Amino acid sequence: MFPEAHAIWRGGLYAGEGVVSTPSGVLNNATYAFGSLAGTERFTTPYEMLAAAIASCMSTMVALEMAKLGINPTVVGTYAVLNLDNSADIWPITSAHLEITARTTGASDAESSRFEQAVESARRECPISSALKLQLTCKAKVISLASTAFV
Repeated sequence: MFPEAHAIWRGGLYAGEGVVSTPSGVLNNATYAFGSLAGTERFTTPYEMLAAAIASCMSTMVALEMAKLGINPTVVGTYAVLNLDNSADIWPITSAHLEITARTTGASDAESSRFEQAVESARRECPISSALKLQLTCKAKVISLASTAFV
């Protein structure tokens, strides 16, 4: 498997903008810019796309690890926040914080313990965050379908 993307940047760092596309067409000339870090423009940023990649990869990995431990997830949601160091012009990513919520058909104490194992394993094995060598912190909970909480 060889995932790919194509990006073009025009202009300077703060006034420029770019477009990014993927063969799947999900991203098709999607506009990105450095200046949209404030979140006020209708652009994405490489940071936002990376947060999305980490969140989606972790949701998938947690579901995989839960299944390995005999837990049947119905929904796994991950909220990812990247921490950026804004003391320099390059804005390095220093760490990421994840909030993971899984819904299952039954959330017993034994299942909760196995869920914690699944999250820890996913945190270690996530291909995206592992490649980036990011320090990850996780807050995770498992909820029974009978619960009224929503993921």
